[in-house]
Amino acid sequence: MMLIPGTNGELAIKISRKLGKNPEFIQIERFPYGEKYVRIPFEVPESAAVVNTFHPNPDEIIFETRLIGETLKEKGAEELVLIAPYLAYSRRKTTIFGEADSLDTAMNILDVFDRVIAVDFYGKAPKVECVSAMPLLAEYISREHDMDNPAVLGPDEISSKWIDKFASILGGEPGIIRKIRIDAENVVVSSISGDVEGRDVVIADDIIATGATVIQSAKKLKSMGARRIFVASTHALLNREVYAEMLKAGVEDIISTDTVMNFVSRVSVAGLLAEAI
Repeated sequence: MMLIPGTNGELAIKISRKLGKNPEFIQIERFPYGEKYVRIPFEVPESAAVVNTFHPNPDEIIFETRLIGETLKEKGAEELVLIAPYLAYSRRKTTIFGEADSLDTAMNILDVFDRVIAVDFYGKAPKVECVSAMPLLAEYISREHDMDNPAVLGPDEISSKWIDKFASILGGEPGIIRKIRIDAENVVVSSISGDVEGRDVVIADDIIATGATVIQSAKKLKSMGARRIFVASTHALLNREVYAEMLKAGVEDIISTDTVMNFVSRVSVAGLLAEAI
């Protein structure tokens, strides 16, 4: 299978090394007036995989990925795989009358692909195959930090999908942070399950962007007597200001994967995605 990086396809190089093959680079440009230009200057095999992560400009990358996919199909590809380490709109649910179903629209745009492989994607989309980086994050923390009987907390009920496994790798106890979201940037932590006094605590989340949940949770955990607080996230969309606020709130360390490349990316999902292919 040929691997083709998109604009945000740095992981294609790491994945290709795991598979023992070289990626093929295409021409992608943006004209001065904003339009995208895509050209594939080589013969296309029957099977090809496009690697693109959908941050920080998800709408642009969705359209770009569609252009690449259509062009590959026109040039003869019969099987197309999209490897989207971070696939946007996974948490977008229509809950208010008249709200657009943005996940369905995004998946309609990407329907040129036969398979879509994403990491810790918790939206409901039939074509998406999800692999989880949570065990990799747990193994990293277990290896790099001396933790004894830690508490591992997820930010809501959906996190039960990964918290039990995370806790078992660390040899700790799972729990849930219950919260009330006021708006996109403000939450109130209503309760934290489990005993955290004198214990190291890991907050494990699939996506961290505004950091509101982590910041409020860290403050509450400190008031409850937690010893050290670590944060593990598959997709860290945060900026340095959010990072600083999390540290001020009492977080000891923040660890994420390279699904989105940034200053806290320490765990690679390249092997995970190579295996999924």
